[in-house]
Amino acid sequence: MDVPYTSAPGTWAGSGARADVYRSGPYALKVFHPGTPPAQVFREAYVGALVAGAGLPAPRIYEVVGLDGRLAIKMDSMPGKTLHERLEQEPARWKEGLDALARLQAEVHQAPVRLPFALADWISQRIQEGKGLEEGVKARALLLLDSLPTGTALCHGDFHGGNVLADGAAYTVIDWANATAGHPDADACRTYMIYALHMPVLAERYLASYCACAGRPAEAVLRWLPVLAAARFSEGFPEEQEALVGWMGRLPV
Repeated sequence: MDVPYTSAPGTWAGSGARADVYRSGPYALKVFHPGTPPAQVFREAYVGALVAGAGLPAPRIYEVVGLDGRLAIKMDSMPGKTLHERLEQEPARWKEGLDALARLQAEVHQAPVRLPFALADWISQRIQEGKGLEEGVKARALLLLDSLPTGTALCHGDFHGGNVLADGAAYTVIDWANATAGHPDADACRTYMIYALHMPVLAERYLASYCACAGRPAEAVLRWLPVLAAARFSEGFPEEQEALVGWMGRLPV
């Protein structure tokens, strides 16, 4: 059950699947929904502090506070709209926006941040615990995962234009809840997958832009697609199932 506030923590700025965001002067409060495990909140705050401390364009983190039974992360309030919102209003700038997004992702992957959370472990857990996946599919997906490079680069985990704020020529990457250490190709492939599922007209263009920025062949990025599809399948979005099953059909026999 939702827990009401005795007093508003600021001006409401938006809501997501796990939290509400409020602005108060120079600060923002990301207030997590009741029942969110404290470990998740402190993990996100920890990652955010490391990322901002490394000089990446991300909000500075100050503390975790309690508000009427909820936990909240206090951080800098960043100006601008999401990149997707801006480009919906200025559609002629899609190419420019995607190029900027690709450069940002390549910058994230080069940052001197080494997290103690492995992307390969996250993918493996999602596959093993996936509801609706046949055991044979799980086994094949895990076998492919074992054959792919691991890596230690900073991976955002949910990188797309909805998690990037644009303010003129300045950009800020937000929502580091799923950040891990892993191979950049896997992180870029997840971005490609998100676009292919929900904004397919942008998927190939983004992939080409990222590969040009990072100096990576598209084939190396896309070889992660079957295992990422298997990890995504259990998240239960009905409109995605057909595409995910098609990508899992590329798993080695």
